[in-house]
Amino acid sequence: MRHAAKVRTVAAGAALLGLVLSGCSALQIRTAERNSGPVRVAVQESAGESPTTAPPEDGIPDGMKEVSVNLGAECPVDFSLAMADGWSQSSSTAEFHSFSRGTSVADNDVVLISCTQAYDESPQSVVEAKKKFSFSKKGSSVVSERTGGLAAGYYWSFHGVLGPSEIFAIDQKPTLMYGARIGYRANGRLVEIGVEMRALESDTAAAKEFEKMLPTVTIDEAEVPAPRFK
Repeated sequence: MRHAAKVRTVAAGAALLGLVLSGCSALQIRTAERNSGPVRVAVQESAGESPTTAPPEDGIPDGMKEVSVNLGAECPVDFSLAMADGWSQSSSTAEFHSFSRGTSVADNDVVLISCTQAYDESPQSVVEAKKKFSFSKKGSSVVSERTGGLAAGYYWSFHGVLGPSEIFAIDQKPTLMYGARIGYRANGRLVEIGVEMRALESDTAAAKEFEKMLPTVTIDEAEVPAPRFK
């Protein structure tokens, strides 16, 4: 009898564990670790819109490698993304990094990564202010986007087209832009982190590459969710 009771107890425990784990699929959990404090965990009831096709289990698509970027003392975060060979770092400061690829300055593909101190009230207000003035010129449009919370911030990831009159349009031609804007608290400081990937709209190969790169953007080892590409 004692043995049978023990078996029933183990079976009940396994069933309870399965129930708990199945419930976790509806939660989005993010953690961030700082030298000055404990690990922080943020739990959301829903992860929002489904992301793009997931990259391989190690997070790095075939033919790419992880690139870590130091954003300086004013932005003490661990930032990384995956990039293929062929990109050259064309300029860099502590808070601004530019990568380019191509044979002509006029039509080079570009990846920009930046971090600046923000003076808004919250991470979400940082993002909302940036959204307000993005893709605002004639011929510009957002094709897909996603917003949501991170453990220590708020993000907006996007895919769109810049019209020829946009200041960041390449060679004054319609330009693809994939990227993310993140309002983030780092060691008590509110910062704005940005990543932008740009290529001419006619460059379909670059578009496919950016769709693999954007889901690999991580901050403090937490992935920034990408939108569903259309």
